[in-house]
Amino acid sequence: MWGMEKTLDHYIKLPENRYERVSFRKLMGHVIPSTTYTTHGLYMYPAKFIPHVVRFALEKYLRGKREPWVFDPFAGSGTVAIEATLAGVNYLIWDLNPITELLVRASTWRDEVSLRELEVDFDYQGEFLPKWRNLNYWHPPEFLEILSRVWAYYHEVVPDEIKPLLAIPLLKVTRYFSYSDEKIAKLYKSKYARKKVAELLKTDYRKGMEEMYLKEAGRVVEKVRDYISRKPKEVKGIVHAGVDSIEMELERDVNLLLTSPPYLQAQEYIRSFKLELFWLGYTEEEIRRLSKLEIPYRKIPEDEVLSELYWEYRERVKALNHSKLLQIYDCYFRSLARFLNNVHENVTERMAIFVGPVKVRGIRVPIDEILKEHLESLGWVHEKTYIDEIVARRLFRSKTNPATGLPDERTPTEHLLIMRR
Repeated sequence: MWGMEKTLDHYIKLPENRYERVSFRKLMGHVIPSTTYTTHGLYMYPAKFIPHVVRFALEKYLRGKREPWVFDPFAGSGTVAIEATLAGVNYLIWDLNPITELLVRASTWRDEVSLRELEVDFDYQGEFLPKWRNLNYWHPPEFLEILSRVWAYYHEVVPDEIKPLLAIPLLKVTRYFSYSDEKIAKLYKSKYARKKVAELLKTDYRKGMEEMYLKEAGRVVEKVRDYISRKPKEVKGIVHAGVDSIEMELERDVNLLLTSPPYLQAQEYIRSFKLELFWLGYTEEEIRRLSKLEIPYRKIPEDEVLSELYWEYRERVKALNHSKLLQIYDCYFRSLARFLNNVHENVTERMAIFVGPVKVRGIRVPIDEILKEHLESLGWVHEKTYIDEIVARRLFRSKTNPATGLPDERTPTEHLLIMRR
C-alpha cells in the first residue's frame, strides 16, 4: 500500500484513510531549512527529534489556542523547547539526562551575546578534575593539565547564568582532546581516536585547544544570534532534567503530549554522556544512579501492556531464545505503559508520539501500534498515523548494540502516532 518492505506485514493490513505517508521535511521546508537551523545542533545528541515533526504538530494541533502547553517527557537535546518558543507555545519538558537542562538553556538564549563574553582563561591558576576513576583512560596527562585549569575557571569564575553557552564549546574541546571518538554520540575509544591523540600530542596542543574553543564559541554566538533573529516568543518554559520520566507525576494539564521516546534497543544516553557529565561536576554515584534508570537496565515495572500486539510480538521475540532481548522488550513496553498510565489523564487534547517500527533479530516490531492499542484501552481514540521515511541516520553508527551485544539494525521509517481524547 505504501511500497513498504514486506517485513512490515502488520502495516499492509491497516486502513489507508488513517495512515498517510508523508515527508515532514518537505511539509515544513518553507519554515525549517534544515535539521540544524537556528540553535538546533548546538551539541551532538543521538536520535534527535527532527524540528520539522515538532513544528508540524505544534502548528496543526495548537495554532490559535489561548496559552497552549506542550509536554515532552523524553526531551533529549530540547528540540521541542526550541520550536515551542518559536511557535509561541508554553513548554514542559523532562529527561533522565541532566545535560538536557544545559542544552535547553543554551538553545533558548534570548539575550544578545558576543564572543568576548564567552572568553575563558586557559592560564587560570586553579584545578578541577572530575571525580572519575577512569579519567586517565580517556585523557592523557598532558591534556588533563590544561583542561583542569580551564574547567576550574568554568566552575569557579564563570557566572551561572552564562555557563550553558560556555559549556558547549568547552565540552567540544574536551571531547575532541580525549580518546573518545568525537564523531559519534557515544563514549567509544576507537582506533581513530587513539591515532588522533597520538598525532595531537606531537603538536602545540595547548594552542590547538584555544583555537578550537574560539572557533566553537564563535559558532555558538552565530547560532544564538540566528535564533534571536527569528523572534522567539515570550512563553513559559519548565525543564526537569535528571529525573525519571517513567515515575514522574504530571503536575499540570497540558494540551499536547509531543515526544519521541527512546528506541527499543538504543537507550544508553547516560552512558553516552559520561565524559560530559563528569566534567560538568557530576559524581560516579550520581551517574551510576541515573544509568540504572535507563530502560535496558531499570527494574521492569509490573504494569500490564494493554495490547494484543504486544503479546503477539512478545511470543516472536521469546522464540529467539535470547533472554536479554526478551527482558529489554518487556522492560521497554512496560515502562512506556507505566508512563502513559501516570500522565494520560492530564493530557487534555492529543498525544503525538514519534517512533519507528524497530527490527529485533529480523522481527519488525510495530511500536506505535502497540502504544496505540494501549492508549485505546485507556479511552483514547486513534486519529492518524503519519509515516515518514528516515532520510539521515540519526543514531550513532555501531556494529553491535551495547545493551544486547547483537548486530545493530536500522529503522527505515518513523511514525507520528496521533491519539485524541
